[in-house]
Order: sequence, then structure tokens, then C-alpha cells
Amino acid sequence: MIDFSSIDDLDRTGEAEALTMVPVGPVAHRFVHDQSYMRTIMGPFGSAKTTTTFQAIIMAGLWQHTAPDGMKYSRGCITRPTYGQLQDTVMKDWFAWFPKTRDNWNGDRLEHTVTLDIPGIAKLNIQVLFRACEDRVKAEQIFKGMQLTWLWPNEIDTQDPSVLEFGLPRLGRYPPAAKGGCAWYGMFADMNAPDVDNYTYDLLVNKNMGLPQAVEDALREKLGPNFRIAFHRQPGGLDPDAENLMNLPEGYYERLMVGKTTNWIRRFVHNQFGAVRNGQPVYEEFNDEIHTAKEDLKALDGVSVGLAVDGGSTPAAMFGQKDDMGRIRWLAEVVVFAPGSEHSLEQMDAESFGELCGEFWLENYGKHDFAGAWGDPAAWYGVEDKHSWVTLFWSAFKKKVGRGAVRWKLKPAPMQHENRLPERLKAVRDPLKKMIGGQPAFQLSPTCKVTRRGFNNGYVITRVQLSNGGGRWADKPLKNDFSHIHDAGQYLNLGLTKVGAVDDDGQPKSKAAKRRTPGGGKVNHGGSAFAPKR
Repeated sequence: MIDFSSIDDLDRTGEAEALTMVPVGPVAHRFVHDQSYMRTIMGPFGSAKTTTTFQAIIMAGLWQHTAPDGMKYSRGCITRPTYGQLQDTVMKDWFAWFPKTRDNWNGDRLEHTVTLDIPGIAKLNIQVLFRACEDRVKAEQIFKGMQLTWLWPNEIDTQDPSVLEFGLPRLGRYPPAAKGGCAWYGMFADMNAPDVDNYTYDLLVNKNMGLPQAVEDALREKLGPNFRIAFHRQPGGLDPDAENLMNLPEGYYERLMVGKTTNWIRRFVHNQFGAVRNGQPVYEEFNDEIHTAKEDLKALDGVSVGLAVDGGSTPAAMFGQKDDMGRIRWLAEVVVFAPGSEHSLEQMDAESFGELCGEFWLENYGKHDFAGAWGDPAAWYGVEDKHSWVTLFWSAFKKKVGRGAVRWKLKPAPMQHENRLPERLKAVRDPLKKMIGGQPAFQLSPTCKVTRRGFNNGYVITRVQLSNGGGRWADKPLKNDFSHIHDAGQYLNLGLTKVGAVDDDGQPKSKAAKRRTPGGGKVNHGGSAFAPKR
């Protein structure tokens, strides 16, 4: 472990007037020392994200090999959309730490070379390039021919994704072998909490490299365990463990909230993801930091696995477990996106979706016992018809799984009343509010990316504007691409906990209402998702 006391005792009249390696909090400390290929720190206003990244730049220099002249060399590029933004923000802070002089600053090229002699640790030569990159054309131009150690898209959520497209391939090219060679290279980024439909959410929060898993695993095998994406989330500004409070005036965050919208306060004060559209999250109890597991959840050995499905033209399925202590674990989602789209769901018929879910079961849970399968109780009206959605889906699922699934049944989610929304929402809210054995009673695998975005602000209740100028909240969640998988999750929790009233055959006790339906229990579905095929 490096003793940074030498850095903090440096003469402040030289090239490091404000340099310190004292962390503003534990999250900031972990970010600085993280050697991941891509790492991001997300925090509220005033949480010292910029100066923490300055410390990461120092660490990147210390991680390099020592050159024959005794120096450790590194070179990086800091980007913002415009030069005005660069000069007003990150450059101003950088020069407060490392003052520019005639010898170390090239104003024509916006390049700054800092030399630090840290007694007992190392001599560093750090070259920093400041570049404005507002679009894809500019990104291709500015990165052409660059040889870099690191890349820092400052406030990355405000930048064009092409910064990464053209910037990342330039990493690892400096220092050359004559100067010791490159021992570590990568990207560090900082941001306030973005809206959940910002590209950074899927890349940096969901850690989606956009590569097939086999390719990603092969690269990690070749390049080492640091070939990964790391996400460091600081506490909100009003949280008890908020970071950098010692450097902020009393009441800083309370004053920030004056005159601001709920969504603004959510993002920039509480450090929570912003709304994808106008609406409030259905589950205010969900805390991404607490309820999303740090690593992908694998099915526990010796614990059966269940599944639940929401039918229709854009179906979705959720797989999960209830462990021996009663904790709910959502392991995996099955949602299908339209070709070439990461936001629009693919329309899929019941049989095709059944085959897909059966194949997913075999690949992931084939060695586990079957806990049960559940769906929307409304789908069981008319289930006697061999062409109903339920029948077609489940027949295809069992056929794909094989002989072991012959006796498996798909049942209506157990509820006191047919598809009563408050009962379904309560089945999810209850474990979100509890701890069992010192751990959350609900855990979501980070592989459930659509579900996670829904929790954070995609699965919402919208505001209905009234003619008198007032408004009220709708009495049910908005139907969108997030609602399908969340409906399936509700059915799963109802099935795993069996809190509703069910008969021995799994049918709701309210099936008496079905007998009163004209036509022997069949109903006219019209053009609904569960209408029998003709």
C-alpha cells in the first residue's frame, strides 16, 4: 500500500499547489484505487467527483512502469462537448491543483505537462490533453492518431457516445516501451445521476459492454480480471454518510432544493436516477444501491426455481427463488427486443415465447427443482380452448424442457381477487421494505436490466391533467415496455409466497364468477391479448 503522506506534505509552491490524496469518503476512495478498464463515479452536486478523478489520474501515473530515466510516464485526454465548458469547469479546477507555467503549458494545443517528484514514492510525468468533442464527426477527428494511457469524459452523461467509440481504441498506446511501456490503461468517468434512458445507464450502470458473453469472457481471460466495468455510487447529499460534507457550507443541499422540481432534486441532491418520462416510480421503496445485487445472482443450490409470465403480443417472463429464510431473489428476466433496437420490445407469439423460455430454463436451471409457474389470472378465462395463449405457451415450454416437465403446471397467480392491482403491488412492496437476517428481503440480479430500469423510473404512475387546471395521479401504472416484466415479477412474488387464496388445483377461489359467465365459463375476449386464435 502506498503511503501518501509524502504527497500531502509536498511544497505547495511548485507544480502541485492543491494536490492531496486524502479521500472525501469511502466510495471516492474505492473509485481512485479501482484498476478496472472502465470505471465511473456517480454522485450529487458537491460530492468532489472532479477532484476525486484528479486523484485517479495520479494513481494511473503511479501504476506505470519506471522508465530508464527514473520517471513514470502517462498521458490522458479530458473531454467536454465545448471548449467553453472545458475552460469554465474542469480546466479551472485542474489548474488550481497544477498551475500552468510557460514551461509546462501549450495554449495552442491545450496540452499541459505536469512533473511531480514525490519523495520516497516516484517521479511522475503526466501529460494532459484537453479536447472539445460535440459530435461523432469531431470525435473521429480529434482522436485520430492519439496515443493515450487514459481517457476521462468529464460529466460523461452529457457527452456524445462517440467519445468512447473513437477514444477507447487509443488507450494502451502510451507510454512506449522506451519509456517503460504501458502497465495500466483505461477510462474513468464522472457524472450526476442520469435519466434512465441515457446511454450511460445501460453501459456503466448495467455494465453492458455490448459484447456476446463468450467474447467478453474470452477477452477477460486474455486481458486479465481488470477488463471490466465498475460503477461507484456515492451516497445522496442528505444521506447520513454523504461524502465531502466537510468541504461544503452548512445547509448546502437544503438550499439547493429551493425552487427545484422533484426530478431535479432526485438526481442532483439524492443521487437517484431520473425519470424516463413524466411520472413517479411505482415502487418508491426500491433503493438501487440496496436491492440490486453487486454481482449477478446465480440460482442457489438446493432451492427450487419458479417462473412467472405476462402474456400478450410483447410477453415477458421472470425467473426467481425464495430462499430458506424467506428472501425473494429475482434471478433473470426474459424480454425480447425488436431487431436493431434496445428500447422497443419484439412482438412474439405464445409458442415462440414458450420455446424461448423453455430453452432458457434448460440452459440455466435444468438441474434445479421446479417451484411453480404463474401468470395473469385473467388469462385463465377460456383456458379450455386449446388455442388460448396460456395453453400454447405452456405446451411449447414443456415440449422444449422435455420429459421432466410433463407434470408441471402453469397456474394463475394466487390472489384473493381476480388480478387485483393493490394485491399484486403489495407482493413486491412488502419484501422491499424488510430485512431478513441482516440482508434485504428482496434482491434483484443486475442481469435484469429492463426490470432494474423499471424500478428506477421506467415503471411509473403518470399525472392526469384535469380540465380545471388541476391534476391527479392515475390509479394504475402506465402500460409500456417496463410494465410487462414488472407484471410478471408481481405474479412471481405472489406464487412464491402464496399469500392469496387458492384451491388445491391452483385455481383462484373466485372461479365461481367464471361459472356465472354465459357460455360455460368462456368470455368474449374481443381483440385482447388472450383471445383464442381463429
